[in-house]
Amino acid sequence: MAAPLRIQLTPEEDRLLLELSLDPRTHKKTRLWAMMVRLAAEGWTAPKIAQHFHKDRTTVYLVLRRFVREGLQGLAYRKPPGAPRKFTPEMAAFVEERLAEDRVWTAPQLAAALAERFGVRLAPKVVARHLRAMGYVWRRTRYVPPGKPTEEEVKAFAEEEEEAKGGGGGGDGGGVPG
Repeated sequence: MAAPLRIQLTPEEDRLLLELSLDPRTHKKTRLWAMMVRLAAEGWTAPKIAQHFHKDRTTVYLVLRRFVREGLQGLAYRKPPGAPRKFTPEMAAFVEERLAEDRVWTAPQLAAALAERFGVRLAPKVVARHLRAMGYVWRRTRYVPPGKPTEEEVKAFAEEEEEAKGGGGGGDGGGVPG
């Protein structure tokens, strides 16, 4: 059986660990680990600490060894590594360029354009999620930036609408020859 880990804390380290364990802004795992180290310094064994916090004793041993090896920096919570993101900032710029074009883009079309340009296959749902994260919202058949249109945009739309209706002005008002 291995010798128990002996943790010796300076008064300054003990004060910092106490602050860490009580600060609600600190990550909950860091707070827990600080409490484990303080208890170990008071003479508690790893199995007793594990039982107290309802954790496995190997977890306590890992925390204590990391503290002995790295000090207070070893208690900082680090997000576990994962797969790199498929949707890169370059892809976001590419999508913004496509949406700025005078054409309607759907999520499946954007997914196909991304696959062609970058060689990365993304599901249309994933593309739609990234578009929402970029600030685009779905309006009928195209993504548009959120917010109210400017006066110039409203005026231009009204002119285009009038033009589409056929000029809407001259005539006898009936529309059906009699």
